[in-house]
Amino acid sequence: MKLKILFLAIILGIGFISLSAFKPKTEKYKPVKNETTGNPWDGYKSWAKITKYKPNTGDPTGFVEKKHSGKMGYREIYINSIGAPIQAGHAPYKYPEGTIVVKEAYKNKKAYEKGSKYIVTIMIKQKAGSSPETGDWGFVMGAKGKVSTGTSKWAKFCNRCHVYAAPKDYVFMSGDFVRSLKK
Repeated sequence: MKLKILFLAIILGIGFISLSAFKPKTEKYKPVKNETTGNPWDGYKSWAKITKYKPNTGDPTGFVEKKHSGKMGYREIYINSIGAPIQAGHAPYKYPEGTIVVKEAYKNKKAYEKGSKYIVTIMIKQKAGSSPETGDWGFVMGAKGKVSTGTSKWAKFCNRCHVYAAPKDYVFMSGDFVRSLKK
């Protein structure tokens, strides 16, 4: 009898271990850091280019003013593979955690044509509820900057304008908006 109980316990244990190995694992976004610089946005030029038809110039949203090189500026905007399907779609927009949007802002057409001297700004979608003040986006000033969220200096600065794009999950250059510019 003891042998049967021991045998049954071993079989049940093996079965439990085998079944638990087949549980689906939910993966949470963790930025993949570049080994050289440690930034998850390194290599962004290989990502989907939101401005693939033409660079963003002037002030098509009405919120650029002097930011992002102002009305004279030329801007190229990229989005990683996590957010690209959402950006290319239609409203309502809800970008998943881990979406990264990178903007290169050139001072003017001449700088854009040379492909030099641009400022990089970055948005990274954070974990839901982690930065309600910014719609859960983190902002980075410069390619070597740190992520700013909540009420920190850069998060407040960036969010002063991006809050106007809240219906599009804080991203001005939504797919619908980009398509309207092609007309």
